[in-house]
Amino acid sequence: MVQSEQKSPSEGRGQKAASRIATYFRRAIVTGNLRPGDRLLSERELGEQFSVSRPTLREAMRLLETESLIEISRGQHGGAKVKSLDVSVTARQVGMFLQHEGTTLADVYQARAFLEPPAAGLLAAAPQRQVMDQLRQNVVEAKRALEQDDANALAEALSDFSEILIDKAGNNTLSLMCRLLRDIVRRQQKHLTVSTYSRKGVEKMHWLNIRAREKVIELIESGKSEEAERFWRLHLVESAKVSLSAYHANMPINVLEDAEPELSPTTVR
Repeated sequence: MVQSEQKSPSEGRGQKAASRIATYFRRAIVTGNLRPGDRLLSERELGEQFSVSRPTLREAMRLLETESLIEISRGQHGGAKVKSLDVSVTARQVGMFLQHEGTTLADVYQARAFLEPPAAGLLAAAPQRQVMDQLRQNVVEAKRALEQDDANALAEALSDFSEILIDKAGNNTLSLMCRLLRDIVRRQQKHLTVSTYSRKGVEKMHWLNIRAREKVIELIESGKSEEAERFWRLHLVESAKVSLSAYHANMPINVLEDAEPELSPTTVR
């Protein structure tokens, strides 16, 4: 039987103090009192400010570094510096959690069909010429990729269209929720596009995807909010059916596909 490790009272107090210090800096960062690039005081000065030992302070800095809120450099001119908030860190954790749970491509595409269409409706409620130009340029790039038989470029263009749609919709909460799924969708869409690109009938599906993008642009520009949202949802549902019928709908996602090669046990000490 494995016995739980008992912490000494002083060790417990140190961890609580480290947690409080980390919370202090988290609050300062998210409220803007500390901005990206700002340097924190030296270890000695921070230790005096919070009346804590060096190990306690270092534990607090470790917590913040693990959360990608600060970066710590060593050496004579080193120290802790505030980083820009990076949602990709959270997205990566979400992706790994979903992969651990055996989440399938069909599951991810279903979630996308719920989250993404409202963005089209929001854009149609207040069409912006600059956004319309970006969407049209994206369609041009998708057509060029298809004509040049470039599966990777096509996959990027298809993903970028959704990215523009969501980011320009003007709803931060919706944008954040979609961004948490974006990296997963992008990886799977790229893998699916490249792996099925040469299969019979798939080229027609890609052209239909492009036509759908042209149609939703028309609806958005015409200010037809409900129609744009309804059309884009129907498109995502139907295109997912076609895509996954040519692939494996029940295949679990793989967010680590582009990661570094696995280390063998003999290379790790």
